[in-house]
Amino acid sequence: MYLKQLDTLGFKSFAERVKIEFVPGVTAVVGPNGSGKSNITDAIRWVLGEQSAKSLRGVKMEDIIFQGSDTRKALNVAEVTLVLDNSDNRLPVDYQEVSVTRRVYRSGESEFLMNKQPCRLKDITELFMDSGLGREAFSIISQGKVEEILSSKSEERRVIFEEAAGVLKYKNRKKQAEYKLAETQENLNRVEDIIYEIEGQLEPLEQQASIAKEYLAQKERLTHVEVGLLANEIEQLNEKWQASQKQIDAKHHSLKEKQQWVETREAESDQLKEQIQKMDEQITSLQETLLVETQKLESLEGNKKIFRERLQHFQENKDKLEQEIEETENKKVILLNSLEDEQASLKENKKNNQQLSQQIIDLQEQLEKGKNTIEEDIETLKSDYIELLNEQAAKRNEKSSIQQQLERMEGKQHAKSSKWENLHEERLQLKQAVHEAEEKCKQDEEQLHRFQSEHEQLERKVTVESKLLDDMQQKLYKGYQMVENLKSKKEMLEDLKEDFQGFYFGVKEVLKAREQQKLAGIHGAIPELIEFDDQLVDAMETALGAQAQHIVVDSEKSAREAIHWLKKTNKGRATFLPINTMKPKQIPANLIHILEQEEEFVGVAADLIRYDSTYQPVMQALLGNVIIAKSLSAANQFAQQTGRRFRIVTLDGDVVNPGGSMSGGAKKKNNQSLFTRDRELKTLTNKFKEYQARVSDYEKQIREQKETLAKLQTEKDNCYGQLDVIRKTYQEHQSNYKEWKLSLEHLNDQLSIYDQDKLQQEEDRKLLLQQLEQIEQDLDKLQSKLSKLDNEIEELTDQHQNFEAKEEQLKQELQTLHVEQAELRSKLSNQKEKVAKSETELTEVSETIAGKQEQLRQLIAVKNSQQTEEEIDEEINKKRQEKATLQQNLQGLREQRSETQHKVTTLDNSLKQAKKEEYHLQQEIQTIEIERNRLDLELENRLQLLENEYSMTFEKAKADYPQPDNLEEAKEQVKLIKKSIEELGTVNIGAIDEYDRIKERHEFLTSQQTDLVEAKRTLYEIIAEMDEEMTRRFNETFSQIKEEFTVVFQRLFGGGHAELKLTDPDQLLETGVDIIAQPPGKKLQQLGLLSGGERALTAIALLFSILRVRPVPFCVLDEVEAALDEANVTRFAQYLKHYSKHTQFIVITHRKGTMEEADVLYGVTMQESGVSRLVSVKLEEAPELLEA
Repeated sequence: MYLKQLDTLGFKSFAERVKIEFVPGVTAVVGPNGSGKSNITDAIRWVLGEQSAKSLRGVKMEDIIFQGSDTRKALNVAEVTLVLDNSDNRLPVDYQEVSVTRRVYRSGESEFLMNKQPCRLKDITELFMDSGLGREAFSIISQGKVEEILSSKSEERRVIFEEAAGVLKYKNRKKQAEYKLAETQENLNRVEDIIYEIEGQLEPLEQQASIAKEYLAQKERLTHVEVGLLANEIEQLNEKWQASQKQIDAKHHSLKEKQQWVETREAESDQLKEQIQKMDEQITSLQETLLVETQKLESLEGNKKIFRERLQHFQENKDKLEQEIEETENKKVILLNSLEDEQASLKENKKNNQQLSQQIIDLQEQLEKGKNTIEEDIETLKSDYIELLNEQAAKRNEKSSIQQQLERMEGKQHAKSSKWENLHEERLQLKQAVHEAEEKCKQDEEQLHRFQSEHEQLERKVTVESKLLDDMQQKLYKGYQMVENLKSKKEMLEDLKEDFQGFYFGVKEVLKAREQQKLAGIHGAIPELIEFDDQLVDAMETALGAQAQHIVVDSEKSAREAIHWLKKTNKGRATFLPINTMKPKQIPANLIHILEQEEEFVGVAADLIRYDSTYQPVMQALLGNVIIAKSLSAANQFAQQTGRRFRIVTLDGDVVNPGGSMSGGAKKKNNQSLFTRDRELKTLTNKFKEYQARVSDYEKQIREQKETLAKLQTEKDNCYGQLDVIRKTYQEHQSNYKEWKLSLEHLNDQLSIYDQDKLQQEEDRKLLLQQLEQIEQDLDKLQSKLSKLDNEIEELTDQHQNFEAKEEQLKQELQTLHVEQAELRSKLSNQKEKVAKSETELTEVSETIAGKQEQLRQLIAVKNSQQTEEEIDEEINKKRQEKATLQQNLQGLREQRSETQHKVTTLDNSLKQAKKEEYHLQQEIQTIEIERNRLDLELENRLQLLENEYSMTFEKAKADYPQPDNLEEAKEQVKLIKKSIEELGTVNIGAIDEYDRIKERHEFLTSQQTDLVEAKRTLYEIIAEMDEEMTRRFNETFSQIKEEFTVVFQRLFGGGHAELKLTDPDQLLETGVDIIAQPPGKKLQQLGLLSGGERALTAIALLFSILRVRPVPFCVLDEVEAALDEANVTRFAQYLKHYSKHTQFIVITHRKGTMEEADVLYGVTMQESGVSRLVSVKLEEAPELLEA
């Protein structure tokens, strides 16, 4: 079998239909870089079944469709057809020629045809599976395959041998088996956990079911007796209550008559008291008016007396004040004159004190500064003189040393002129060669750095994007896990809900019958019809108790039909609540009002649930008289406030029953509560949808990320190829540059030594002469400085002696100034005190004058405002008449009030006696009412007990349960039955149905466990078989390839030796593969230590070895010899020609040596931008085509 023809249309750059005829042997396809010749390889790979867009150098499959160019529109379909000669019947079809066609449309649709008949991709894959053209076959080998062998680690290189051995499909099957094994183990663990849990429930449930059956029998007997007793008690209590009510009615009548008489008399008394109040107000008003008039009269008489006294003293006070003001004014003038003199003297003395202080400071500074300055100057000059002497001695020693060096340098001779000139000429020639080589290296380095930077940047991007993809896949995996967990929990709850788990057997069967429309008028069980807040779950479960299993129906008729159906089908019992017969229960509004004032009052149970208004009678009947409290202590308080007539339940599920009994304690949490199941299912459903949406987002992000990563990887591979070409050119230029530069450096070193010696000696001589001249100058300057310092020291010594004589005189002057300043300061202090005292006296005198003047002004103003004595007498007489009239009116009112008060006193005595009689009647009524309320409460308790415990009315109990003839015997019988029930302990009624259900489930799960264990054993066997088969295939194939590799290597290299070694022969499923080669004339060494060309040829030798072991009908080689030098290309081409007798080769190449051995040459050109064309080429035309 061989490849006969390739037909393409719209595939990548082949915009027009291109048909390539192949012949047995070697067909070479040549063309310049970028012309699209490698697209032929991609076309063959694609039609053979390749599904990865990345392997086809694209991001998505639509990228292989012609994208259009400047002059052509994009196409909407790509099509490739392979025609194979099947004359040897290698393909399992009855055709001598087989054509395989693959199309892809831009819309994403794909088509596959075999001999022009539609088929599936799977059909094509199976057709080529054992023909040597399958996915694991080496029918297409690209340059990347060579690089994979060269660059991979020994463990990664193993994959190539696995492909050759055909074990990849077994590895995939093993992975699937391991995944199924893990899944099976997880399911087995889950089943075993459930079985373990169920087995722990079975035995206790069996015991509970047995106890429950005994309990139900005893309970039925107890109910029969207790209901009869309760009916008897209720009837007797009702008779007593009726008698009490009659007594209360009679007493109320008498009380009402007495209250009407009292009301009439109280109205008369109130009217008289109102008259007295008005009289009191009039008397008070008259008294106040009389008091005011009396005070006015007394004031007028007092004013008259004061007027006479003030008139007598006015003139005396006026003369005295005027004389005092005049004396004080004279004193003020004297004080002002004295103060001005004192202030002027004080100012003058302050000025003198400041002048003395400045003179003292100046003298002190003169004394301190003069002496210290002279002494410091003398010491400084002496120190400088000694330093100059030391410096002079050092300079003289230095001068002597330099003179000796100059004498030694003048004695040396140099004679190397001829040799220096020859070396200089040779250096000029080498410099030119180095410069040219350096320029080429710089150009190569710039390109190398640019592509290296680009490659590193792409590598970093690939690493980052790969890490991002890993993170996304991890999130997706966790999302899958969460979706599966939520789905499992959701399905479990849905199953429980659909199966009505948790309901009694009879209730469950009725609800199922409703779903199957076997029963009409069934609304549902209580948990299906109500909703309430989470905090009320415990309270409502306790409040309803077994009533939660009751079923709400339309009417008594619906209930009878359901009961009849249960009996007929023998499916248990159930309690029904007809909506039209249920009587609501309520707590009196006054009690609710009282309870609402309490902080721990939650509400009435019926008001705390949400339900359809249709069910209000039912819900009020069940929960209308149940109170919900926050705590047990609050429940006790509410029970006392309500007379222990109602059932009170706490949020924790504790209960205070009517009559005072209490129940409570720890309550086992039930994860499958009938009331919480629906809300838990709703929450799980919402979470399930949320995580499904997240998983979809993750999947979309991963697809986009994979496309991004594939694009980056392609860019990275292209960049690496360009980098490798530049690196080889750079190495060649660098080698020349280093060789010439090394010669130049050696020559420069010789010249440099000569030049440096000559220049250094000349420089040293000049430097020494300069130093000598400078030392001479420095010695002259030092001598001059020493003479000058001698003179200055002598002058300062004379100044110091003169200053000691003057110092004593200055000290005497300073002492005199200190004495004068002390006297002046004492005088200043006295003057300041006098000035302050004068200022104080002046202020006091000014204030005295102002006060006297104000007194005089007020005295004159008072005299001018006084009335005359006649006016005052007239006003006094008028006020006396008004006072007499007021006193007469006041006496009349007092007499009238006294008569009215007498009437009120008589009427109040009568009322007091009547109210005593009214109180006695109320006390009698209250006593009787207390007895009636006690009977009412007791009666309500009995009725409530009858309804809560037995779910029946008094009328039904009286009619259906006969009252006992002997009450004492009946009560004794109740005690005995209760004792028997108590001896049974805690009873779980639902255990009967639950035991049957759990037992059935246990049997089912046990069967599942057996199946899973068997499946697990089978999977272990499959994995072991896979390992054994992979080991066998790998070992056989590796041995064959190893043997062939030695032969092919020697053929390609013309000698030498090579071998393949396993890194871990004991672990054939994990071992790596090392390649050890010894080209002719070299040592045996690892692949990585060979030169680039040797490594590439070794990799090609390995690929040919694999082809010899796993022959293929045809093989496409895509520039695999690109890294070889010309000599090795020739060896490669010759071997290719030799081996083409067994295998057809299609070679994509640009190497002349390969072209020369080809049987047919095709050229691929891109004369039109973006569009590839196929042309036939002669060997001598190939170089021109490549350059084009």
